[in-house]
Amino acid sequence: MWTGGYYGVMAFLSNDAVVKTPPANWADLLKPDYKGQVALSGDPRTSNQAIQSVFAATLANGGSLDNAQPGLDFFKKVNDAGNFVPVIAKPGTIAQGATPIVLTWDYLAFGYKDSFKGNPSVTISYPSPSIASMYVQAISAYAPHPNCAKLWMEVLHSDAGQLAWMKGYAHGIQQADLESRGVIPADLKAKLPSSSAFASAVSPNPTQLAAALALIKAGWMTTVGVDIPTPAP
Repeated sequence: MWTGGYYGVMAFLSNDAVVKTPPANWADLLKPDYKGQVALSGDPRTSNQAIQSVFAATLANGGSLDNAQPGLDFFKKVNDAGNFVPVIAKPGTIAQGATPIVLTWDYLAFGYKDSFKGNPSVTISYPSPSIASMYVQAISAYAPHPNCAKLWMEVLHSDAGQLAWMKGYAHGIQQADLESRGVIPADLKAKLPSSSAFASAVSPNPTQLAAALALIKAGWMTTVGVDIPTPAP
Protein backbone atom coordinates (compact mmCIF):
# COMPACT_ATOMS: atom_id res chain seq x y z
CA MET A 1 0.00 0.00 0.00
CA TRP A 2 1.44 3.36 -1.00
CA THR A 3 0.47 6.80 -2.20
CA GLY A 4 2.05 9.20 -4.65
CA GLY A 5 3.59 12.43 -3.40
CA TYR A 6 4.77 14.13 -6.56
CA TYR A 7 5.77 13.24 -10.08
CA GLY A 8 7.89 14.33 -13.01
CA VAL A 9 7.11 14.21 -16.72
CA MET A 10 9.67 13.28 -19.38
CA ALA A 11 10.44 16.36 -21.47
CA PHE A 12 12.86 17.73 -24.08
CA LEU A 13 15.32 20.45 -23.07
CA SER A 14 17.04 22.26 -25.95
CA ASN A 15 19.89 24.78 -25.97
CA ASP A 16 18.54 27.62 -28.14
CA ALA A 17 22.03 28.81 -29.07
CA VAL A 18 22.64 25.51 -30.89
CA VAL A 19 19.15 24.26 -31.71
CA LYS A 20 17.33 26.92 -33.71
CA THR A 21 14.13 24.88 -34.10
CA PRO A 22 13.66 22.80 -30.93
CA PRO A 23 12.07 19.35 -31.29
CA ALA A 24 8.46 19.20 -30.21
CA ASN A 25 7.73 15.51 -30.63
CA TRP A 26 9.37 12.11 -30.80
CA ALA A 27 9.52 11.93 -34.59
CA ASP A 28 11.42 15.22 -34.64
CA LEU A 29 14.42 13.52 -33.02
CA LEU A 30 15.04 11.67 -36.30
CA LYS A 31 15.42 14.88 -38.33
CA PRO A 32 18.82 15.45 -39.99
CA ASP A 33 18.94 18.90 -38.36
CA TYR A 34 19.81 17.21 -35.07
CA LYS A 35 22.98 15.33 -36.07
CA GLY A 36 25.00 14.55 -32.96
CA GLN A 37 22.68 16.51 -30.69
CA VAL A 38 20.32 14.11 -28.87
CA ALA A 39 21.45 12.86 -25.46
CA LEU A 40 20.16 11.11 -22.38
CA SER A 41 20.66 12.07 -18.75
CA GLY A 42 22.32 8.76 -17.94
CA ASP A 43 23.21 5.30 -19.19
CA PRO A 44 20.07 3.22 -19.96
CA ARG A 45 21.80 0.18 -18.50
CA THR A 46 21.97 1.76 -15.05
CA SER A 47 20.09 5.08 -14.86
CA ASN A 48 16.38 5.07 -14.05
CA GLN A 49 15.92 8.46 -15.73
CA ALA A 50 17.57 7.26 -18.95
CA ILE A 51 15.60 4.02 -18.91
CA GLN A 52 12.33 5.90 -18.56
CA SER A 53 13.37 8.20 -21.43
CA VAL A 54 13.53 5.11 -23.63
CA PHE A 55 10.29 3.82 -22.11
CA ALA A 56 8.57 7.14 -22.90
CA ALA A 57 9.60 6.91 -26.56
CA THR A 58 7.85 3.54 -26.71
CA LEU A 59 4.43 5.14 -26.44
CA ALA A 60 4.63 7.07 -29.72
CA ASN A 61 6.34 4.34 -31.69
CA GLY A 62 3.99 1.40 -31.69
CA GLY A 63 4.56 0.19 -28.15
CA SER A 64 2.67 0.44 -24.91
CA LEU A 65 3.21 0.42 -21.17
CA ASP A 66 3.26 -3.38 -21.51
CA ASN A 67 5.75 -3.48 -24.40
CA ALA A 68 8.87 -1.29 -24.17
CA GLN A 69 10.76 -2.84 -27.09
CA PRO A 70 9.66 -0.15 -29.59
CA GLY A 71 11.43 2.42 -27.42
CA LEU A 72 14.71 0.60 -27.94
CA ASP A 73 13.96 0.27 -31.65
CA PHE A 74 13.31 4.02 -31.84
CA PHE A 75 16.62 4.88 -30.22
CA LYS A 76 18.35 2.58 -32.68
CA LYS A 77 16.85 4.74 -35.42
CA VAL A 78 18.04 7.91 -33.66
CA ASN A 79 21.52 6.42 -33.44
CA ASP A 80 21.51 5.12 -37.03
CA ALA A 81 20.53 8.61 -38.17
CA GLY A 82 23.67 9.95 -36.47
CA ASN A 83 21.61 12.05 -34.08
CA PHE A 84 22.41 10.29 -30.81
CA VAL A 85 25.45 11.50 -28.89
CA PRO A 86 26.84 9.00 -26.34
CA VAL A 87 27.50 11.54 -23.60
CA ILE A 88 25.67 11.68 -20.28
CA ALA A 89 23.98 15.07 -20.27
CA LYS A 90 24.67 17.41 -17.35
CA PRO A 91 24.03 21.14 -16.94
CA GLY A 92 27.60 21.84 -18.09
CA THR A 93 27.36 19.76 -21.27
CA ILE A 94 23.98 21.34 -22.07
CA ALA A 95 25.31 24.87 -21.62
CA GLN A 96 28.47 24.12 -23.64
CA GLY A 97 26.45 22.64 -26.49
CA ALA A 98 27.96 19.16 -26.23
CA THR A 99 24.49 17.74 -25.51
CA PRO A 100 22.15 20.42 -26.87
CA ILE A 101 18.98 18.27 -26.85
CA VAL A 102 18.35 16.28 -23.68
CA LEU A 103 15.58 14.02 -22.48
CA THR A 104 15.07 14.69 -18.79
CA TRP A 105 12.45 15.04 -16.08
CA ASP A 106 10.73 18.37 -16.50
CA TYR A 107 11.37 19.55 -12.95
CA LEU A 108 15.11 19.13 -13.55
CA ALA A 109 14.81 20.92 -16.91
CA PHE A 110 13.15 23.94 -15.32
CA GLY A 111 15.75 23.95 -12.56
CA TYR A 112 18.55 23.93 -15.15
CA LYS A 113 16.83 26.78 -16.95
CA ASP A 114 16.88 28.85 -13.76
CA SER A 115 20.55 28.04 -13.14
CA PHE A 116 21.53 29.15 -16.66
CA LYS A 117 19.96 32.59 -16.10
CA GLY A 118 19.46 33.01 -19.84
CA ASN A 119 23.00 31.93 -20.80
CA PRO A 120 22.12 29.91 -22.72
CA SER A 121 18.43 30.37 -23.36
CA VAL A 122 16.66 27.00 -23.43
CA THR A 123 13.33 25.62 -24.64
CA ILE A 124 11.41 22.96 -22.72
CA SER A 125 8.74 20.99 -24.55
CA TYR A 126 6.58 17.98 -23.83
CA PRO A 127 6.40 15.24 -26.46
CA SER A 128 3.06 13.53 -26.78
CA PRO A 129 2.55 11.02 -25.32
CA SER A 130 5.11 10.87 -22.53
CA ILE A 131 5.81 9.13 -19.24
CA ALA A 132 4.87 10.58 -15.87
CA SER A 133 6.87 8.92 -13.11
CA MET A 134 5.61 9.10 -9.55
CA TYR A 135 7.60 9.26 -6.35
CA VAL A 136 5.81 7.12 -3.82
CA GLN A 137 5.63 7.05 -0.06
CA ALA A 138 4.20 4.86 2.67
CA ILE A 139 4.17 4.41 6.41
CA SER A 140 6.10 1.40 7.62
CA ALA A 141 4.04 -1.19 9.43
CA TYR A 142 6.95 -1.31 11.90
CA ALA A 143 7.28 2.47 12.39
CA PRO A 144 8.29 3.12 16.02
CA HIS A 145 6.21 6.33 16.01
CA PRO A 146 3.44 5.79 13.44
CA ASN A 147 1.51 8.89 14.48
CA CYS A 148 4.52 11.04 13.59
CA ALA A 149 4.54 9.40 10.15
CA LYS A 150 0.81 10.02 9.78
CA LEU A 151 1.29 13.67 10.65
CA TRP A 152 4.09 13.93 8.06
CA MET A 153 1.77 12.47 5.45
CA GLU A 154 -0.82 15.10 6.37
CA VAL A 155 1.81 17.81 5.84
CA LEU A 156 2.92 16.40 2.46
CA HIS A 157 -0.66 16.26 1.18
CA SER A 158 -1.72 19.62 2.53
CA ASP A 159 -1.84 22.55 0.11
CA ALA A 160 1.35 23.91 1.71
CA GLY A 161 3.17 20.61 1.30
CA GLN A 162 2.12 20.23 -2.32
CA LEU A 163 3.10 23.82 -3.09
CA ALA A 164 6.53 23.24 -1.55
CA TRP A 165 7.22 20.53 -4.12
CA MET A 166 5.83 22.67 -6.91
CA LYS A 167 8.22 25.49 -6.00
CA GLY A 168 10.96 23.09 -7.10
CA TYR A 169 9.02 22.41 -10.35
CA ALA A 170 7.96 18.92 -9.29
CA HIS A 171 4.27 18.23 -9.83
CA GLY A 172 2.43 17.78 -6.58
CA ILE A 173 0.14 14.81 -7.00
CA GLN A 174 -2.72 17.21 -6.27
CA GLN A 175 -1.63 19.89 -8.77
CA ALA A 176 -4.79 19.62 -10.87
CA ASP A 177 -6.91 20.00 -7.74
CA LEU A 178 -4.92 23.03 -6.60
CA GLU A 179 -5.34 24.56 -10.06
CA SER A 180 -9.10 23.97 -10.01
CA ARG A 181 -9.43 25.65 -6.61
CA GLY A 182 -7.22 28.59 -7.62
CA VAL A 183 -4.89 28.26 -4.63
CA ILE A 184 -1.57 28.35 -6.49
CA PRO A 185 0.06 31.77 -5.88
CA ALA A 186 0.21 33.90 -9.03
CA ASP A 187 4.03 34.13 -9.08
CA LEU A 188 4.38 30.35 -8.79
CA LYS A 189 1.63 29.67 -11.32
CA ALA A 190 3.42 31.91 -13.83
CA LYS A 191 6.56 29.74 -13.56
CA LEU A 192 4.84 26.37 -13.83
CA PRO A 193 3.46 24.62 -16.90
CA SER A 194 -0.23 23.93 -16.61
CA SER A 195 -1.15 20.28 -16.18
CA SER A 196 -2.88 20.57 -19.57
CA ALA A 197 0.58 20.89 -21.20
CA PHE A 198 1.31 17.25 -20.44
CA ALA A 199 -2.21 15.86 -20.34
CA SER A 200 -1.22 12.95 -22.59
CA ALA A 201 1.43 11.69 -20.14
CA VAL A 202 0.71 8.30 -18.60
CA SER A 203 2.12 6.58 -15.55
CA PRO A 204 3.12 2.91 -15.59
CA ASN A 205 2.13 0.73 -12.70
CA PRO A 206 4.92 -0.97 -10.68
CA THR A 207 4.68 -4.23 -12.63
CA GLN A 208 4.87 -2.46 -16.00
CA LEU A 209 7.78 -0.33 -14.87
CA ALA A 210 9.74 -3.31 -13.52
CA ALA A 211 9.28 -5.18 -16.80
CA ALA A 212 10.36 -2.15 -18.85
CA LEU A 213 13.43 -1.57 -16.67
CA ALA A 214 14.56 -5.17 -17.11
CA LEU A 215 13.94 -5.16 -20.88
CA ILE A 216 15.69 -1.85 -21.54
CA LYS A 217 18.69 -2.61 -19.32
CA ALA A 218 19.22 -5.94 -21.06
CA GLY A 219 18.37 -4.74 -24.57
CA TRP A 220 20.19 -1.42 -24.87
CA MET A 221 23.45 -2.89 -26.19
CA THR A 222 21.86 -5.66 -28.25
CA THR A 223 19.35 -3.32 -29.93
CA VAL A 224 20.93 0.14 -29.91
CA GLY A 225 24.54 -0.94 -29.44
CA VAL A 226 25.94 2.31 -28.04
CA ASP A 227 28.22 2.38 -25.03
CA ILE A 228 27.85 5.56 -22.97
CA PRO A 229 31.04 6.14 -20.99
CA THR A 230 30.67 7.24 -17.38
CA PRO A 231 32.24 10.69 -16.99
CA ALA A 232 35.26 11.00 -14.72
CA PRO A 233 34.43 12.32 -11.22
